[in-house]
Amino acid sequence: MKSSTRQSFGLDSTLRNKTLTNPSQSENVRHSNRLEDRVVAITGAGSGNGRASAFRTGREGASLYISDINAELLEETLGDLKSEGINATGGLFDAANIQDAPRFVSGITDAYGRLDVLVNNAGAVKVEPFPEVSEENWDWTMNLNLKGAFFIMQEAAKPMIEQRSGNIVNIASIAGTFGGPTSSPPYAAAKAGLVNLTTVAAASLAQYGVRVNAIAPGIINTPFHAPVDLEIGQKQLGLDPGDHIHTRVDLIPLGRLGEPEDVAATVAFLASDDADHISGETITVAGAMRSL
Repeated sequence: MKSSTRQSFGLDSTLRNKTLTNPSQSENVRHSNRLEDRVVAITGAGSGNGRASAFRTGREGASLYISDINAELLEETLGDLKSEGINATGGLFDAANIQDAPRFVSGITDAYGRLDVLVNNAGAVKVEPFPEVSEENWDWTMNLNLKGAFFIMQEAAKPMIEQRSGNIVNIASIAGTFGGPTSSPPYAAAKAGLVNLTTVAAASLAQYGVRVNAIAPGIINTPFHAPVDLEIGQKQLGLDPGDHIHTRVDLIPLGRLGEPEDVAATVAFLASDDADHISGETITVAGAMRSL
């Protein structure tokens, strides 16, 4: 699911202001240089969590290689990064096309000579109720969110193994750790697979000095969730457009939607030496939310 916009979805002004009170989301927050001299590659970086992760890691000193399937969003993000003085390049990449994974990784190593961190972020969902899930939807969802994610990891691990160091951060979802009646069945299954794949990869790659972790975002205020929430709210629950998001906020004990910067801050932490003894873990970023 793709969108050419980055905007708040269905929020009234009071709630929108509430979502912006976290000081970590301020443009004026100063960041360390803890990722200086590291090459960070991010898939699905044209919008949402991927875009925010690019800015956060770039502001912490990383050199970036970003990709997206949407050329317009990719070029816009690259331009915005460079305007801040962040060292960034990238290219178009369909994360569901596993034959293209070697080209994606070679683009990184050709540009920088190494790969230190992969943020395996690209993903999407097609919302269908459980009784109506099609084989086409199942296969499409699995190809992008699990199969594609694995083969990107596998390819990215090759230069990391040679370097005897590296770091992979998989972007999973709370749908993969505790599904609910409004979860997309194939998406929940794919993200659950990615969570468990993270533990397997961490155990397999530890001998080479490569750490592998996952992040399970909750409801994050991104273009990804706008059509998802409207689709679920209207078609599954019969709600008016915009109403469903308010029921989601009620399930978040911290009382606000997550923002892309919340995920990006966790990405930067896991990519840094501050997380040097953390591997095989999934960090939930959901404001204490435990049901969908």
